[in-house]
Amino acid sequence: MSDSLETIKRLIEECSIEERKALNAYLRALLPHPLESQWGIDADTILSAISRSSDLTKRGVRGIIAEAVFVNDVVPNIATTGWESVPITGNLSYDALFKKGERSARVQVKLQRMEKGVPKLYYPKHYKEGSLYVVEVQKTRSGEKKTVEMLQGATTEVTVTNTITVKTRPYHFGDFDILAVNMHTSSGNWKSFRYTLGSWLLPRPKDGSLIEIFQPVAAIPNDVWTDDFATCLRWFEVGEKHRVLAELLHLPKKR
Repeated sequence: MSDSLETIKRLIEECSIEERKALNAYLRALLPHPLESQWGIDADTILSAISRSSDLTKRGVRGIIAEAVFVNDVVPNIATTGWESVPITGNLSYDALFKKGERSARVQVKLQRMEKGVPKLYYPKHYKEGSLYVVEVQKTRSGEKKTVEMLQGATTEVTVTNTITVKTRPYHFGDFDILAVNMHTSSGNWKSFRYTLGSWLLPRPKDGSLIEIFQPVAAIPNDVWTDDFATCLRWFEVGEKHRVLAELLHLPKKR
């Protein structure tokens, strides 16, 4: 690090909060994020808008942050494994695609489930508390609903299109090959992940072709959940058969 940069850092430490804010605005103007330029708005305003949004919107933003961390911080680490990331487009059942020769691996990225502001535990009365967390494995989709409304201040009717969100679309086994679960909810670290194979997930009790919504995620890596993406790719190549929770699909709660 150059002496001039160290000098600048020392000067910044001597600045007041207001002076640092002004400096921050100046630097942002010099190096704007592409989205700031595209939308014509600064990052602080974008973040303020997210902060004021609903829990559903924030959950969606956290989800795409998890995907971005996977792409930016995890994918580069498998460069020596022979697997290559392949660009994808469209609304697919997976978030990332990798190829190695004739083989392909589709990865679905999910965020660890939170409930009432804390990490959701998987049947804590039956398993050691804190040993199993939960990931919600189902799709959400946005649709459009058209309504006819009266134009304010006039007698003219107009057709208005509103966006609606519809939940509970299931994943089928075969929709993706690897599930990557971002563990920020419990770890506080966006770079913390757990990985398992899609074929190892629990099926729905009434339809074995569908993936159960709430899946147990091991707090500590084990033989079916790893914190290393390259290891999970090796599992996929070997093709062993396991189940993330072999005991029972659902256990009655104790009274």
